[in-house]
Amino acid sequence: MIKKMEFRDLVLIIGVTVMWGSNFTVIDISLDGIDPFILTALRFTFCALPLVFFIPKPKGISTFVTIVYGLLFGIGMCWLMNYGMFLGVSAGVTSLLLQFSAFFTVIWGVLLFGEKMTGIHVAGILMALLGLMFIIHVTDGYAESLGLFLILLGALFWSLCNVLVKKSKVVDIFSFVVWSSLYATPPLYLMTYWVKGAAPFQTLLTNITAPVLVSVLFQAYVATIFGYRVWNRMIEKYPASQVAPLSVIVPISGILTSWYVLDEPIGGEKLFALIITVVGIALFMNASKIGHHIAANALRFRK
Repeated sequence: MIKKMEFRDLVLIIGVTVMWGSNFTVIDISLDGIDPFILTALRFTFCALPLVFFIPKPKGISTFVTIVYGLLFGIGMCWLMNYGMFLGVSAGVTSLLLQFSAFFTVIWGVLLFGEKMTGIHVAGILMALLGLMFIIHVTDGYAESLGLFLILLGALFWSLCNVLVKKSKVVDIFSFVVWSSLYATPPLYLMTYWVKGAAPFQTLLTNITAPVLVSVLFQAYVATIFGYRVWNRMIEKYPASQVAPLSVIVPISGILTSWYVLDEPIGGEKLFALIITVVGIALFMNASKIGHHIAANALRFRK
């Protein structure tokens, strides 16, 4: 049943999706002054601290599940995303590619939970994949192509996070995110040292300028803690089919912010690819609503 969304809630949820899109530009700014490995570790450090001292552990969820989620989200999604951007993928394209997690999530639902995928879902996936092929066509060089692959892999890990939350029936998402961030932090620092040695730690104090610090705090407290708290509260209050389609605002915000703040060039081919991908994602995320509308019109026509 469709429930009318209160104006205040609509403003909040649109604000969060716009903010999530602009966060990719914030990350891009951070990567100019700090190692991508350290950036990921710092983000999760501040997500966890000092909140773990005031927020109880999530009830009804094992420590093992919380740790696995932290690793999937911290290393599997955020670490790969930051490294992909470091290799040259723009903030706007990154914000778009991460939305492929919606496709992966539905496919996992079909494989693991027996959920149904409609023809509209398939059409949305095919259109977005066509856009992705155009994006790959206009990328420059091996490093950026590798970055695209890493970000798509990050989207796959993000979809696994969604599956884990659904399978585990997490109730208190806020507490779950805070404590999973704590468990993700030590492996992120260990991975940084293992892959790059002491150099990123030695240069941290000299490279962490005021804009970089503000960027890290924004990613931790605004984009992650505040953003996810608002999003999940809306998912609880309203049908998911009403809230989830609004996430299509994220890549639009990401592309526009990247263009305005970072002067990211958008040529004709790239613009065409981005539009096709956004339309495919929008079609996919609104598949249920479109299906109901078509069925209702067909029934009315028969009468």
